[in-house]
Amino acid sequence: MPKIHILKPETARLIAAGEVIERPASALREILDNAIDAEAGEISVEIQKGGIDLVRVRDDGTGMSREDLALSILDHATSKIENPEDLLKARTLGFRGEALASIAAVARIDITTKDASSESGWRLTKAPGGEPRISPVAARMGTTVEAQAFFETYPARRQFLKRAVSEAFQCRTVFLEKALCHPGIRFLWQTGETKEHLEASDLSTRLALLYPELAPSRLEVHRWGVESGKATLAYADPSIHRRDRKFLQIFVNRRKVPEWGLAGIIDYAFSEYLPGGMHPVAFLFLEIDPKEVDFNIHPAKREVRIRRLEDLKTAILAEMRVLFKLKFGAGPTDLSGQLSSRDFSWPARPDAFSSHPSEAPFWERLIAEAPQEQYQAPQKMGFRYIGRASGPFILFEREASLYVLDQHAAHERILYDRMLESSPSSQPLLVPALVELESEDQEKRLAALMPELKRLGFKIERSGETFVVDEVPSFLGEQALPVLLDSLKETNPGDAPAKRLVATMACRAAVKDGDRLEDAAAKDLIEKALALPFPRCPHGRPIWAILDMETLYKMVGRIP
Repeated sequence: MPKIHILKPETARLIAAGEVIERPASALREILDNAIDAEAGEISVEIQKGGIDLVRVRDDGTGMSREDLALSILDHATSKIENPEDLLKARTLGFRGEALASIAAVARIDITTKDASSESGWRLTKAPGGEPRISPVAARMGTTVEAQAFFETYPARRQFLKRAVSEAFQCRTVFLEKALCHPGIRFLWQTGETKEHLEASDLSTRLALLYPELAPSRLEVHRWGVESGKATLAYADPSIHRRDRKFLQIFVNRRKVPEWGLAGIIDYAFSEYLPGGMHPVAFLFLEIDPKEVDFNIHPAKREVRIRRLEDLKTAILAEMRVLFKLKFGAGPTDLSGQLSSRDFSWPARPDAFSSHPSEAPFWERLIAEAPQEQYQAPQKMGFRYIGRASGPFILFEREASLYVLDQHAAHERILYDRMLESSPSSQPLLVPALVELESEDQEKRLAALMPELKRLGFKIERSGETFVVDEVPSFLGEQALPVLLDSLKETNPGDAPAKRLVATMACRAAVKDGDRLEDAAAKDLIEKALALPFPRCPHGRPIWAILDMETLYKMVGRIP
């Protein structure tokens, strides 16, 4: 007897469906994509028990005929593409022809639809493993899809679903992503007694409706052309920032994607204007020629491969560089020789310390700055301590130049380097802390961070769906748990989450803006800062600004 055999069709279909439909939110994503592709002007979503019991989506799009309805739930049935070459031209959100067939394999499905050519509507019902039934029904133009009792006949998979509140959170996240990408569509949301209406609007208004903490007047939208497409950046002034990356999101061809490289570019562009450890409010929307991107690398189209990604990142950074100089001025680093007397009028203008973009290429130096291993730390540590200034600044003179040191940024970098080189000591908690995470992604992230967390001084054990924290790093004390939870909640942790955690820990432990250092402590901080191998905080901001004597003379009008 041969060991290899052909799987039964229903078994193979369940396996294939599992790649596309992982949970109710996966089904909601696929159904919403179909509604948007059907040119809907209004889409309503209703879920029950986190979507486990019911996901219902109504749209007023083009609808389907009886023939199309019968074909819609078959494997690889699609109206979006026909030939292999069409994959390079498809501008629709759906194209694989797997969504409805996969949903029908793991849930009871009910589709009611009517198109412009049909006198009546049609209704299809099907249970997993059963045959579809189609009957005429009174219906309005458009389509309603109901998926009920997910994985009811697939208990091995159903047991991996989270609690209803967690599944509802995942569904809500999908809804927000689709509503944000399509502000011209009216969206409605309902779960239990909660109802929400999002009227068709512009991008900044839609952002403010989805995220009430963002007011429309505080958001700006900038659009420009990129090679093979166009880009839109919705962003807030740097005075609005967060410790996590919740509001740093990337969308490519109207799909949210975990493109860490592009997110890192935006973080870097804002870093000169943000406090250490903070992230901007920025939403980047890219519309790129389909032949330049490939979404066909993941069954649920959650990932994307972009041709000439490095060129795209360079172009986006260059555009943001110019934009931010005009909007916010230049980020301070070494100001020596960058200012001329004509940059000042008397009495001094309020923006006197924001140099002209064409005369102060600070960003050019940031981009071209030597990597860490090439930076030459000062060989002579001699300096003259002047004293403390307002805010987080310490003043000192060295080699005929005035240094303005950011005590928080400097201390943060010192702690960060120290933690990477050695393991901090631990302190036991009087009462172990119980941590229950909000999502499966957070659990996976915590599991991946366990070795680094142990090295940093955390002692964490898992007990069912709860994590028990017995010990924390001594230097953080009661701040340790909030730091850890904030790191796990980051929406875009990047490709080095362990280092990001260390950076956040260093930020929390470093001296703050209002902390008053004694002279001896300030001098010690200066000496350690001068010995740093790389004079930037872990988040990329410079730890000091420098003014030579010639520039100072120009600033006060002593020389032309």
